[in-house]
Amino acid sequence: MVAKYRIRFSVVRWGVARRIEPSRKGPEERLDDLLEGHREAALRNEGAKYVARVLEASNSLPNAVKFFAYALLAADAAQDEEALAALAEAEAYLPAVRQEMPRRLAKEIPSLRFLERAIAVLSDRAEFEEAIRICNLAMALGLGPSYERKKASLLRMT
Repeated sequence: MVAKYRIRFSVVRWGVARRIEPSRKGPEERLDDLLEGHREAALRNEGAKYVARVLEASNSLPNAVKFFAYALLAADAAQDEEALAALAEAEAYLPAVRQEMPRRLAKEIPSLRFLERAIAVLSDRAEFEEAIRICNLAMALGLGPSYERKKASLLRMT
């Protein structure tokens, strides 16, 4: 007897897991993800915690993106020591971001508050020379008049 219907079988191989392809996002997309995640976490006062987890979990974060991550961490850190440590890390990655993402740096730097936080912490500790150095850095990054006034105020204190 000849079968009138053909049954199609799909063969499923059990026990073979599909490999998850690694993310192929570029630095700009990774930065967008970081900034968006930080914004959402900051609404719950967990911005520093979010950035710390991103830095711990991603061993392949581009150096330019690491600058932004450490800058966000410096601004949101709970302790002054953590903020100053994150500032030092951000400064270390500043040449990379200037080279790899100069336009994005110019766009995002006015919204980053890590330099303000550093100046406040250093002023409270009476480390005026270091605070003046941070003001000079801010002016070199194009953050102009407000940092000129802060620098003038700090110079009067020394």
